Amino acid sequence: MPAQPFTYPVAAGWIRSLASEPAPYEPWPVVRWDEKLLEDQIRFLDAQAELGVIYNRVFGLFVGRDWPAPFDPKTVIDAQREELLLRFMDAAHQRGIKILAGTGIYSWGFETIIRNCPEVRSAGSNKQAMCFYQPGSWDWQRRILDYVMDPKWGADGISMQSADQGRCGCDRCQNTPRPVYHAQLLIRCAQYIRQQRPDWVIGQASWGLNMDDPNDLPHFQRIAEAVDYMIEVPDRSARTEPPTRKKLISSLNCAVGSVGGVFVSPAQHWDRLRYFLPHGLRTAQALKDLYDDGGRASEYHYRLFANPGDEVSWRTGAKILSQPDTSPEAALRLALAKVYSVTGSTLAQLADWYTRSEDAYFTRAAFSVGDGELNLEPLVWQDNPSMPGPPIYLRDRLTPEARADYAKELGKLKKEFTDLAIPDPELRRRTLAGVDGTLADIAALA
Repeated sequence: MPAQPFTYPVAAGWIRSLASEPAPYEPWPVVRWDEKLLEDQIRFLDAQAELGVIYNRVFGLFVGRDWPAPFDPKTVIDAQREELLLRFMDAAHQRGIKILAGTGIYSWGFETIIRNCPEVRSAGSNKQAMCFYQPGSWDWQRRILDYVMDPKWGADGISMQSADQGRCGCDRCQNTPRPVYHAQLLIRCAQYIRQQRPDWVIGQASWGLNMDDPNDLPHFQRIAEAVDYMIEVPDRSARTEPPTRKKLISSLNCAVGSVGGVFVSPAQHWDRLRYFLPHGLRTAQALKDLYDDGGRASEYHYRLFANPGDEVSWRTGAKILSQPDTSPEAALRLALAKVYSVTGSTLAQLADWYTRSEDAYFTRAAFSVGDGELNLEPLVWQDNPSMPGPPIYLRDRLTPEARADYAKELGKLKKEFTDLAIPDPELRRRTLAGVDGTLADIAALA
């Protein structure tokens, strides 16, 4: 009997994390929405529907860093954005996909509110996090939740991130044990959402909350009673000695999951063909391991379909979400057949080529599956947040010797690829452009 699919297979990202056009001169995160982005989103929704990834969690539907203060629900977004948002929602629902609104809880999105509203601050307050113990903070958080829950937007649920920008700096917040602090925020918000929208899916991603300490289990159990799924970021409980993830999952009364083992964070500023970094086999295996441990949820992050290696990698992992008994190798072949339109011996050769291309980086890099984000460039480059940053996945995760060795291997792989019978010349060009972009970055670092 085939294995049942994941209960909460969730494609996830910031709104422009799948954009085919970069935003090279704007600080992260850019939430600009236009017709081209909607076209990219619909292409991604088509792939989701094809592969049975039935949820899509989006950060930046309404704002980026700042909810406005004062707050007027009628002017948070303009008419053009409202139209695009509703068209996006309609396109998702036509394809059987449910949209979850990514939402910061007490931090992320509150910088203007904290600056303008003293009722949310305490002494030593974090400029990005409201004080949980100030009554005015809940008034503001509830206002944001009410706005997001408005039925006119058509959202089907929410994914909360609590204090991922840190906590309020006051003594009371800082002296509250971390799991207790997160539980207070999440449970309060989840219970309020459940009262207002009992039809909604409620998820929670543990950016800033480690889940590998068995002593914290009672607090995770309280959160689990209030939400439908919890996402562990990174996969710390799977890598303790001995691993504790299976026991953790069996102890929680909700679906539990991960970000899929290898989360390559899309580089907002870069040309989409600056890199070539296949990672689908490792992602697929990580999702299978999660499933075997009892996990039934994943916030599986967007990849840039304008980059062939990214699309193949995303499709490889996504196959496991709907058919967990598929082998990673079979999932890779299915993805390659779809993207490159190849069969037979060419498909076998291309699968071998992709496997060796993936190993070429990950067997040399200082990165372990389950570490969380693998950034190509700095998420926020402090030297100049409005400019493309350096290739830190090469600079910081590979030694100079490993980079030189990696470049030699890529050179061999590039030559081999030119001999493959790829029927689409544009796909051939884009794949080689990604390899050339990687080689150029390695050369610049030498």
